Amino acid sequence: MHGIILLTETKSLFGLSFVANPILSPELQAIEAQNRRDIRIVEARPKLMRVGFAFAIIADVAMLAFFAFVIIGYLVSDSFTELRSAAGFDDNVAAMHAIAKGSDAQQLTLGPAKVVQGTSTSYDFYATVKNTNTDWYATFTYNFSAGGAASRTEDGFVMPGETKYLLSLGTKSESRPSSPSITLENLVWHRVNRHDAPDVVGWLAEHGNFLLTTPTYAADIALASANIGRTTFTVTNASPYSYWEPQFTVILERAGTVVGVSRATLSQFTAGEIRDSEVRWYGEIPLTATATVAPNVNFFDESSYMSPQGSQGIDPRDLLK
Repeated sequence: MHGIILLTETKSLFGLSFVANPILSPELQAIEAQNRRDIRIVEARPKLMRVGFAFAIIADVAMLAFFAFVIIGYLVSDSFTELRSAAGFDDNVAAMHAIAKGSDAQQLTLGPAKVVQGTSTSYDFYATVKNTNTDWYATFTYNFSAGGAASRTEDGFVMPGETKYLLSLGTKSESRPSSPSITLENLVWHRVNRHDAPDVVGWLAEHGNFLLTTPTYAADIALASANIGRTTFTVTNASPYSYWEPQFTVILERAGTVVGVSRATLSQFTAGEIRDSEVRWYGEIPLTATATVAPNVNFFDESSYMSPQGSQGIDPRDLLK
C-alpha cells in the first residue's frame, strides 16, 4: 500500500510566515478530479432525467400525432377512393344504361282486333303483330275480348322482322261479338345470340325453309243441307331440321277482306318430307276465295326440334336431291 505524502510550503513576507495551499500528489489529483466528475454527474442526473422524460413525452406525442395523421389520411383517402369508385360505378351504370337504351327492342306494332265466324255457334278472333327489330324476338301471352265474349289465353311469339297473325279460334258466343280488342301480357324480349346466328335473316331462312304450293280453295264438300269449304296445299320441309309439330297459319280472303282464319299442324314433320294438308271452313263461307299459308314456328325454341337425323350419319338435305 502506498502512502500519500502531503507537501506544504512555508513562505514569509515582511517577517510574517504563512502556509500556502497544499500541493497534492498525482494520485490525489486524480481522485479529486474523479470526485468532481461524480459530483457533476450526481448534480446533473435529475436534469438529465427531466430532459429525457421531456424527450420521451415529445416522442410519444409525435408518434401519436403520426399515427393519428396516418389513420385520418387513410380514412380520408379511402373515403375519396370510395367516392371515386361510386362515381365511376354510377358513370358505368349510366354508360351501360345509355348503351342498353340505344339497343333496346322497339315496341311491337299491333293491328286492330277483328272477328270472323268460325262455325254456326263459335267465332274466331285475329289481329296482326309486327316486330321491326332485327335481332330481338318476343314471347308473350294474349287473349281477345268483345262485349261479354272472351277468348282463351294463348301463347304467342314473333320472330325478328316478322309480321304475322295472332289467332284465337272457337270462342263460343250466341251472337257475333262486337268491338273486339286484344291484350298482350307477360311480354319478354329475347336478344338473338349472334354466336349462334351471326346472320339472323339467313339463319331464319334456313330454319324456316318450307316450300309451299299455291293453296287452293273450293266450297265443294256437301254437309247436310250446306256445303263447307276447304283449302289444300302441299308443304316440303326443305330445311335440314325436323320439327315435332310445326303450325301453319291459314288466312282466307275474299276481295282483300279476311273471311276466315285457321291453323294446320303437321305432326313430326321431318327434314326433306313432303306433306299434303287440308283445312276446312265452316259457317258462312264464300263461293270463291283465296288463301295464304305461312309457317308459325318459334325457331329459337329448342323444344320445336326433333332429334337431328344428321346424328345418324344422314344429311337431311340429301333427301331433297
